[in-house]
Amino acid sequence: MANIFEIITQPNKDKENNKEVRLGIRLKLSTFETVCPVTASCNSYPALESEVQVIRQNLEDALKEARRLFEGSSKTDQLGLRPDMKPQEIWSILSGVSEEKDFILAFNALEEGKRKEVAEHVLSHCNVFSGKAAVFSSRYDDQSALLTE
Repeated sequence: MANIFEIITQPNKDKENNKEVRLGIRLKLSTFETVCPVTASCNSYPALESEVQVIRQNLEDALKEARRLFEGSSKTDQLGLRPDMKPQEIWSILSGVSEEKDFILAFNALEEGKRKEVAEHVLSHCNVFSGKAAVFSSRYDDQSALLTE
């Protein structure tokens, strides 16, 4: 893979003979190519290093999300969960999963709309004070429609 990052320098208007530096990403769409900044302007190496650390953390978070999706997908395949199933059918299968981690991975691997449908079913039709529904209700995050680990 070609290096997609590039250092962008620009003169600092406040100080004479000083430069500000940004990290940019090279974008190419058809015949158009440009470098878009992905960090704030920095007037020191430590400042740029701090900006790059934030990008590294974002990349790590993206990898964790990808791992979750890949691991969860294998769980949904093993369980026989399909996107065309009704929420109660999905819940019936999920509630039978004995390992809590596998239960969470399989639910989180579902498409967001399907997760919301299953959540609506569980929270409105199941006893959230016992069994898997209790685990579900205590770990479900309404904003992301995911179960927390």
